[in-house]
Amino acid sequence: MPSIVNAVNITNEININSVRVEKQKVTEGTKTGAMAIVAGVIGLLAWGTSSRNSYAPVAGTVGATVFEKFTDPMTAASLKILRYDKPKEDYVEFEVAQDRKSGIWTIPSHESYPADASKQMSQAANLFVGLKTLGIASQKRADQVLFGVVEPNKQNADKGGEGVGTLVQMRDTKGDILADLIIGKDNDKNQRFVRVPSEDVIYVVDLDTAPLSTDFKQWIEADLLKLSSNDIETIGIRDYQIVPVNQGLALSKNYEADLSFATANGQWQATKITNFESNPPVERTLGPDEQLNASKLNDMKSALDNLRIADVAKKPAGLAGDLKGNKTLLSNKESISSLQRRGFFPDPNQKDGDVVDFFSKSGELVVTLKDGVQYLLRFGGPAGAEITASDKKETNEEEKAEDVVSINRFLLVTTKVDDAKFPQPDLERLPETVDEIKAIENLKKQPPVEVGVPPSSTPPSEPATTEPATTEPATTEPAAKPETSKKPADAKPAPEPQAEETPVEEKPADPKPAEEKPQVDIPADKPESVSLNQSNREGKLVSFQDPPAPQSEVKKPEEKKTDEPVATPEPTEEEWKERLEAAREKITKENTRKIDLRNEKLLVAKKKVAELNARFADWYYVVSEDDYKKMRISLTDLVQPKTASAPSGGGAPGFNPAAGFPGFPQN
Repeated sequence: MPSIVNAVNITNEININSVRVEKQKVTEGTKTGAMAIVAGVIGLLAWGTSSRNSYAPVAGTVGATVFEKFTDPMTAASLKILRYDKPKEDYVEFEVAQDRKSGIWTIPSHESYPADASKQMSQAANLFVGLKTLGIASQKRADQVLFGVVEPNKQNADKGGEGVGTLVQMRDTKGDILADLIIGKDNDKNQRFVRVPSEDVIYVVDLDTAPLSTDFKQWIEADLLKLSSNDIETIGIRDYQIVPVNQGLALSKNYEADLSFATANGQWQATKITNFESNPPVERTLGPDEQLNASKLNDMKSALDNLRIADVAKKPAGLAGDLKGNKTLLSNKESISSLQRRGFFPDPNQKDGDVVDFFSKSGELVVTLKDGVQYLLRFGGPAGAEITASDKKETNEEEKAEDVVSINRFLLVTTKVDDAKFPQPDLERLPETVDEIKAIENLKKQPPVEVGVPPSSTPPSEPATTEPATTEPATTEPAAKPETSKKPADAKPAPEPQAEETPVEEKPADPKPAEEKPQVDIPADKPESVSLNQSNREGKLVSFQDPPAPQSEVKKPEEKKTDEPVATPEPTEEEWKERLEAAREKITKENTRKIDLRNEKLLVAKKKVAELNARFADWYYVVSEDDYKKMRISLTDLVQPKTASAPSGGGAPGFNPAAGFPGFPQN
């Protein structure tokens, strides 16, 4: 191993020189100097074999494994990255570690915020397992700046980051180092120059540094709210701001709006809009030529769905997850200062009680989902600017501006169950007595019969009077029975209009029965008429079996027979009691089903709220200003004319300092 071999050679040379000095009888001072050199070399050997380099040193040959003892990526329990950030002109330190007992990954460099690091940590560890050298770029210490492998040191931040590389360290659960490497510049083959901190040799390796990101967002569950825009049912806008005035601070309320989204037709509706810019406040109603700006509201829904965490900061220890702390918190100047720096202020009109509530600098949003989970988003003050390096080379002043990104904003999030989404179900009352069950059954029997009677009785009577009136007027006259027997003589002259009825005469038996339809009833009164034309009447009787009149007379007795068995004996008292118990059991089961269904949905909502609040409880969140602007809509942008397109302007809402709020000083 080069370092050890070189040290041994130096020691041998010193020993030889010491012998020569003895032989030449040098002075005592020369001996002392030689011993000092020996002590220095021994110290150098001790530093080279310190605990930092407990693994085998890098072999000085091409194709050697850099970290021979690091063979299992699952043994990596922590990752630390230190680099110089040129846009910020400062060192950036990032660390992710796994708790030994719980196994939970956290980010110590960000106040131990929970990390979603299992997959990415495995990818990072695999970079160093079996990493081999492709070549040697240099062995001179002076070349470290050229290849960008100077070891980063926070104490040298004022000297700039010229030639400074990225230091990556991996440790196991015991704290022993598994990998320790300084990563420098890349060459024209997308390979990296690297150096082990204890060595001067600069190697060339094939190393993809993407998993070694120090971007906080890439190591966490960045989806802040964990909701779907399709589940948003209502949005409450509380548009207010806390503004400085001569007396201190004033609460300036712009407007409040409660809006609902109908999934069936995809339309927004305004439940209530109150405008506070006038004194007194007035309720704002939509005119016939006005509508809600669906484009802006849909953008707000999408922004809530895609809201990402940019950074976090720890809340004061005495502040509860719902942003309602014990009143003793007001006496804690450090906690109050922490809140106010981020744009959250105590309510000066706090009512009597054990808790104190807060207002946020830039208003609130109340978002309710279909499952009854309700989010409260409170927007605080600015959280600083996020600066990223430009990919372009700086050739003029305009390209330098590309390094600056928008200002971020603090956000506090809490959730609760919307009790209005879980009303008590409508339960059916249990019958208590036999008389009640009798009344219930009687009500079920009565209504259906009368509904169909009027439409069935009126239509048949009208066509029956219109059709026979034109074709058979003579049939009404033979109603007098003595005249019907004499009519055959009168019927003979009837052939005078034969010119008109020539087709009918081909069947002479047909016209006569048509005139003598009423004679069907004659046999019941005068059997003599039947014997006069018995042969003809038999044919007439056969031909008149099909008309509806004789059939109806035949069917009526049958209907009476079917109605007779319907009558059932009245149930006994014991049978009525059994019916009562059966009805009570059925109603009880249905009521229980309704209650259980409501309670199950409520339990699911409570469980989800508990999980979300456990996540939100201890943190201020930082979101981008662009997302904040999408979630803030001014009143002039909320309501638009029906004939006009939605306003294209977004931006943060304005405020009216003159419209104060009770308890805050008025402007």
